[in-house]
Amino acid sequence: MKKPSKELEQWISAAAEVADSASPVVNQPLHVLFGEAVDVARFFDRYWKPEADERGSIVRPGLESAVGKAGKAGRGKQKPAGAVGRIHAKTGDEILSLQRATQEAHTRYLLTINPKGEDPAARGRFLLNELTAVLEWYFDDGVEDEKDAQLARVDAAHADDPQTADALASALDDYAHLAEPHRDELHGLGGFESGHIDEAHAVAAALRDKPASVAALAGPARAAIDLRNRLAGMLLDRMNAVRAAARFVFRNHPEIAREATSAYERRKRAAARRAKAKGAAAPEVPAEAPLVG
Repeated sequence: MKKPSKELEQWISAAAEVADSASPVVNQPLHVLFGEAVDVARFFDRYWKPEADERGSIVRPGLESAVGKAGKAGRGKQKPAGAVGRIHAKTGDEILSLQRATQEAHTRYLLTINPKGEDPAARGRFLLNELTAVLEWYFDDGVEDEKDAQLARVDAAHADDPQTADALASALDDYAHLAEPHRDELHGLGGFESGHIDEAHAVAAALRDKPASVAALAGPARAAIDLRNRLAGMLLDRMNAVRAAARFVFRNHPEIAREATSAYERRKRAAARRAKAKGAAAPEVPAEAPLVG
């Protein structure tokens, strides 16, 4: 495997200094984290400076107003190196740099456990998106019936799934089972392929064959995933700092503050509300180990 890029190398030492409890736990798929990191960085760049009218009067504040005279934002004790509890002029650049470094670290981890670079989790997320999209469209016929109730129950069961291989496998199996009786009707609908139903079960089995936890890994693989997870935590920490500053600075501009929020988390909450409105209670799901793939 080739040497880490200079961008990854510059974050490795900072990641090593972060205590295990210092960074937030990443409970969203990595592809979502990476995509939202770019969105948050763009938001930061767009709203760092205030907006003034032709007379110089401030018509919209900027994120820089959350930084005190001493150049610090927020209160409390200084966090360890690599962690961040405040924003500064380069936070947007740091988010983009960490996003690229974390993506590289994730790729290096995948190549450590699978030299061919195959990632069943990535394929599983694609299949899950296909299944949920086609089922929602097909069942939404304007009539509340048992099909709607079944979909609501499955949505509720997976609304708060952790980011684990087992959780993804379970969701794939559940949505594939729900789609199976409607295979012929679903095929070709919006480009959906009925073969995805069978593939979802196969990918679910492959996911369950992967190590169940970081502790099950050894040597280079364990070190690689530890680095990836630390970088992902550092990335989310900075994203959360921007979001917190946005809520404060744009408290009188809710439409702007909303731009910095997580669309993924909004969709999860919306799914939970829909399920609750249809009277579908989510069953208790046992805790699982962190996603290692």
